[in-house]
Amino acid sequence: MASHDSLDILEPPERPGPRPEVGYARVAAGIRAMIVADQVRPGTWLRMAALAERFDVSVQPVREALQLLQGEGLVELHPNRGAQVRGLDRGRLVHIYEIRAALESFMARRFAEDASGRDIRALERLQAAHDAALDAANLPEALRVNKDFHALINGRGGNQEGLELIRRYYDLSASVRARSGYSAVYPARVRTEHHELLDAIRRHDGSAAADVGARHVMHTLDEILGWLDERNPGGTDAP
Repeated sequence: MASHDSLDILEPPERPGPRPEVGYARVAAGIRAMIVADQVRPGTWLRMAALAERFDVSVQPVREALQLLQGEGLVELHPNRGAQVRGLDRGRLVHIYEIRAALESFMARRFAEDASGRDIRALERLQAAHDAALDAANLPEALRVNKDFHALINGRGGNQEGLELIRRYYDLSASVRARSGYSAVYPARVRTEHHELLDAIRRHDGSAAADVGARHVMHTLDEILGWLDERNPGGTDAP
C-alpha cells in the first residue's frame, strides 16, 4: 500500500453484520501490524474517527489503542489533532531489545535461584512440548509454547513492574517477527538456548541463567537486523 498523509483516506472493510464488541487490544494489534508492515509511513496522521470506522468500533477502544502504541514508541499523540506515526527505526529496535535482554536476564537469574522442583518440572514439560513442536516442524505451536515457557520464568517472583515492561514490548516484538519471518537456523538455535537455560536452572546457577537469557534475546535481535539489512540494502532505518 502506498504511503499517505492521513489514514482517514483508507476505506473501511465491509461490515457483514452488526458492530462487534471488541477491546482496544485488537485495534492496537491491527494498527501495529500496519505500521510494522510499512502500510502507513512515519508522519502519517491517524484520525480516531477514521480508525473507529475502519475497525468497526467506537472511538474509546481506538483512544486506548493509540495510548498503548504511544507507550511502544510507534505513534505520538497530539491533543485535538490525533496521533502521528513515528514508525520503528533500527535504533529503536536495538534499544527495545536491549531493555528486554536486561529484564529477561534478571528474571532468568531469579527463577534459577528460587525455582522449586515443581517449577523446574513445569518448565521441563513445556520444553518437551516445544521440542515436539519443532520436531514436527509446527512453528505456530512452537511459538505458542515458547511464549508459555518464558511467561513461566518471567512471572516468578511477582515483579509486576518488570512484567509490565516486558509486556509493553512483547506484542511489538511479535509483530516485527511476523514481518521478518524466522531464519532456517532459528529452530536449532532456540532449542539449544532453551536447554542451556534449563540446565542452568536445574543447577540453580543464576549467573549462567542470566547469561543465557540475555543471549537468547539478543540473538533474536541479530536475526531481525539481518532481515532489515537485506530489506534495506541502501541503509535506510525504517523496517
